[in-house]
Amino acid sequence: MRSPFDGALIVARALPVAFAVVSACGGTTPRTKLSPTPEANSLLSDVAKRCTRVISCADAHDASQFRDPSTCVDWWLVNVNDERPLADCVMHANDCAAVHACTHEHEDRAAMAFCVSHPGVFSACDGARFISCEGDQGQESTLVDCATLGGTCGQIDGSGLVVRGCISSRACPPGSPERRCDGDALIGCDNGIASRVPCTKGTRCVASRDENGNPTASCEAEGAIRCTSASTARCEGEVAVACVVNGRYPGVHRTSCADYGLTCAMRSGRTSCVSPTPACAVAPARCDGDDLVFCAAGQATRVACRSLGFLSCAAAGKGPSAACRSIE
Repeated sequence: MRSPFDGALIVARALPVAFAVVSACGGTTPRTKLSPTPEANSLLSDVAKRCTRVISCADAHDASQFRDPSTCVDWWLVNVNDERPLADCVMHANDCAAVHACTHEHEDRAAMAFCVSHPGVFSACDGARFISCEGDQGQESTLVDCATLGGTCGQIDGSGLVVRGCISSRACPPGSPERRCDGDALIGCDNGIASRVPCTKGTRCVASRDENGNPTASCEAEGAIRCTSASTARCEGEVAVACVVNGRYPGVHRTSCADYGLTCAMRSGRTSCVSPTPACAVAPARCDGDDLVFCAAGQATRVACRSLGFLSCAAAGKGPSAACRSIE
């Protein structure tokens, strides 16, 4: 069967919009006048293509940035920007399984097998092992051997909620901070539940203090500027500064919104790259023939599904809006 990605010629275009002078984020310093250059449109188009591929391969359990193209573009511009490993991985993936592998952590086959054999279960204790079931066919499920944390799997009842997980007085003795380092792994102690998450490749665990002076820790990229608090997020002229605490690309990210023909703005305490004169409002993506049409950072954007190797555009996609449809 032909893969929906075989021989794909990748084409997307941002519909032209006019730009105007706006004031700086959080201040009155005039900004540089922006121009809709072909280079800026091309860069934004590249992000739109990557996001179209990601959301068209997503499932119902994915986060919104993997299911909605407008949200994906906003997230990618500030939190990923031009991180080549993820960008190259997505655009060179030859099927949706490969795209999924780019955006998700390594699959735990033992956890998957348990969850597939126990349909409807969201979390469970299997002896001393804590299993969390996520994703279609359990492909995002995880398994933790609580014995490695000096404890066992159990549940804590409180405030009408039952929380399962690893219970360990060794990993989380009384008075433990919510986050601390154990070598290059992050130990979490949340309401009596212990966890240990190794920092991803290229990052290390760094102890610090939060905005209230309490001890905490996070996985940070080598040489990255430390994210000390939410106040790290700010606009510096047309540069969006964002604090990403964990994940594949933690640390302080700096994005030149002007490179995309956009301006920096603060929205709900977060930085965003947006059009200074929006040509569209955020709305569910829709199909126009075999093209996916959506609003990307305030610009009306059209991506040809067939040019990405998909069969067509599907009005009822896998997320909250339309998406490209692969060959079954």
